[in-house]
Amino acid sequence: MNFHERPIYQIDSKQLEYVLAELLDKKFDELLQRINTHEVIYTRDETAVILGVRPNTISKYIEQGLLNNKGVGRKVLISSKEIDRLLNKKQVSFKQVA
Repeated sequence: MNFHERPIYQIDSKQLEYVLAELLDKKFDELLQRINTHEVIYTRDETAVILGVRPNTISKYIEQGLLNNKGVGRKVLISSKEIDRLLNKKQVSFKQVA
């Protein structure tokens, strides 16, 4: 195994408190923004257009748990908040999933 050396940073308690406060403020603002945005429900085809993929790919995303289907039975309905959540996931590569 090849281990890379990583620098070790030392910070005092005031610096740590500042970093944590900034991080928490940012996350809290993101949460408030998500709560205050209105939810729009899209069909599978509309979701595919928004994400720039084919409708069958949306079905695969649902099967893999990347998107939650709000539809009943065979009707596929996707929340705008689900789309935002998927787009904000940095580790998701659409080419890997498709």
